[in-house]
Amino acid sequence: MPHIMQMVILFCPPPSSASLNLSKLQPSWQHPFRSPLPRNIIPSTPTFRPPKLGIPNQSSSSAPFALTVGPTITPNSVRKLKQLVALKMLPEAMDLFLDMKIQGIKVGVVLESMLIDLLMKSERPDDAFRVFDEMPQRNVVTWTSMISGCVRNGFGKTGIYLFVQMLESGVLSNDFAVNAAIQACTDVAALRCGEQLHSLILRSGFTEDCWSSISLIDFYSRCGLVDRAELVFAGITDLDVVSFTSLISAYCRNNLFDSAMTLFDEMVRRGIAPNEHTITSILAACQPRLGEQLHGYMLKTLIVNSVHSATALLDFYWRNHEVEQAKLVFHQMEAKNVITWSLMISCCVRNGELHDAMRIFNGMVSAGIRPNEFTFSSILGACRPSQELSKLGSQLHSLSIKNKIALDTRVANALLAMYARCGKVQELEKLFLEIKEPDAVSWTSVISGNFQNGYNDRSIEWLCHMHGDGYMPNEYGLSSTISSCANLASLNHGRQFHCLALKLGCDINVCTGNALINLYGKCGCINDSELAFDCMHTHDIMSWNSLIYGYANNGHGREALEAVDKMLETHCSIPDESTFLGILVACSHVGYVDQAVRYFKLMSDTFNIIPSASHYACMVDIMGRAGRLEEALDIINQMPFKPDVATWKTLLGSCMMQRNLELGKLAAAKIFELTSLDSASYVLLSNLHALHGEWDDAKIVRNKMEENDIQKEAGRSWIQINNEVHSFVSRDESHPESGTIYQRLEEIFNIIKSEKCLCETNIGVNEFEIGV
Repeated sequence: MPHIMQMVILFCPPPSSASLNLSKLQPSWQHPFRSPLPRNIIPSTPTFRPPKLGIPNQSSSSAPFALTVGPTITPNSVRKLKQLVALKMLPEAMDLFLDMKIQGIKVGVVLESMLIDLLMKSERPDDAFRVFDEMPQRNVVTWTSMISGCVRNGFGKTGIYLFVQMLESGVLSNDFAVNAAIQACTDVAALRCGEQLHSLILRSGFTEDCWSSISLIDFYSRCGLVDRAELVFAGITDLDVVSFTSLISAYCRNNLFDSAMTLFDEMVRRGIAPNEHTITSILAACQPRLGEQLHGYMLKTLIVNSVHSATALLDFYWRNHEVEQAKLVFHQMEAKNVITWSLMISCCVRNGELHDAMRIFNGMVSAGIRPNEFTFSSILGACRPSQELSKLGSQLHSLSIKNKIALDTRVANALLAMYARCGKVQELEKLFLEIKEPDAVSWTSVISGNFQNGYNDRSIEWLCHMHGDGYMPNEYGLSSTISSCANLASLNHGRQFHCLALKLGCDINVCTGNALINLYGKCGCINDSELAFDCMHTHDIMSWNSLIYGYANNGHGREALEAVDKMLETHCSIPDESTFLGILVACSHVGYVDQAVRYFKLMSDTFNIIPSASHYACMVDIMGRAGRLEEALDIINQMPFKPDVATWKTLLGSCMMQRNLELGKLAAAKIFELTSLDSASYVLLSNLHALHGEWDDAKIVRNKMEENDIQKEAGRSWIQINNEVHSFVSRDESHPESGTIYQRLEEIFNIIKSEKCLCETNIGVNEFEIGV
């Protein structure tokens, strides 16, 4: 067929992003594998040898060719070899095959093709190529076995090259070879080559073969060209369940679920009964109600007994958060594979049923099913900071090491996330350093892990290392680092990371934008915080909360309430607990008592948000700052739950501000009933006595602190000089001129005391702080 040989020339397209440049693939006459056949008995011309395109060395899984003492060669050896190949007894078949080669017995192209097919299916492509190289003759079956074997073992590029060489050698193609070549193009998304194969099919008359059309539909759908898949489908004259299923799968693969459902309805309307593959494909597209109907159909037709279909049904319920139905399907399955177990574990973890996930994982191991990467990444999500679940994480890490997949990218990233959640930062960093090629998720895990556990400076250092190693952070890594800068009030570092976000184009991303709003708000740059907010294309509730808190913490109560009104007017976000807490903080800082009362009622009456202890404590603080201590006490007494230490401490601080000794003593007594170890409460009560001149009582409180061995946590401050954050604490004597500094502080205090300002200010606190 002349047009086939012409196709060989057309088959080598110019290089493009979606095609293979086959013209660069030159035959290599030097055997790239380790060992040739023991003896070249049959002389032959130099044979085609494809270039080494990533085919792994199989020495670990298969023995190399070698001279062995095999079975005695008889006239029936060919028949025996055929039986061994048919029975898939590969070691015995290879021994006999080698002995026959050594003694010059002709095996035959049919039997050698069968042997090649068995070697490929046994994941021994290197041995298959050795047999192929030594064949004196090859027919289309031989080439087809090689091409399909390359696809099966993940070497699609080599499969395409083999198909080209088959055409150049003069072997006429058939529908099976063409299908194998299309699958090779599909394997590596070689669009240009696949298009030329489609042309060859049209010119060679293979269009009548349904399987060629099915392969083309699959090829185009995996390349994202659904419209071409539809054209191929439209050209099929005899539509059957396989044809419909192929296009339904194509739609689902490209997230065209409505089109998939429409085609499914058309198939049913034509009276074509869906098979197992149709059901499993359409389950990815259907709504919950139809999924339940398909479940009933599967039960009626016994399709549900198939592991593949039952797993698809389990995945359907998993995606629709139908945990109980998923459990029912899982427990009714007669046979389960690793995907089934992993899906059920993931379902339980996502639903918060962590102990159930652990039990299922243990059952999987007890059943002899070896966990894979997806299993480990799912069950590691169940590990939490609690002692039991944290210990499970370490055990899973050990098991993953035993299974030799601990450093697999998916598993390693899941382990990093687990250690971050459990607060084990040292283990987190140690594991990260063991990863040879960390990806963006790995870097983000170690950056955010340090940030989440309070190691803000380390979070910044890790992002600098990441950038120095040539990796670009994503929005999650940047947001964690910018938030670390906010916690340290490191404005200069924060601005540098803002510039990096601008360079990467993720400054308008919601995640990074929220971090920038928070950074500038905490650093007092409220105008920059507003600019960061305005630059974002979309805002979520965190964006509004960050802006409201920025206004509140910088004393812009009116602007905070205006932002709340704007958020409510635009209906872009619904306020949550954090929003109302920010509102109350803003009202507290500027003394908006009536507005605070209104919003406090609004959160429960309109938005059905039950106030938490933090909201009540904020209301106590608002009333206390306004001098309405009795109303603050009434709020505490009306709380629907027992007041905690923070609430009573807020009242005690208000009593300190308003110099109300009696109510302050009551608040302190309530605190000491709950805990006797809160140093701040002792200091507040002692200073309150001092404000009233009750120095003996103040000393008694201080003595109780010493008796209980309670140390006041030193106040810490920090300042940024030359891009470096310096931290120092109260009574810090590390500075070389600390003596002069404290002497000057004492002089200032004596001047204030001599001016009789002690009763006009809260100077009693400072007196005890510096020990005068």
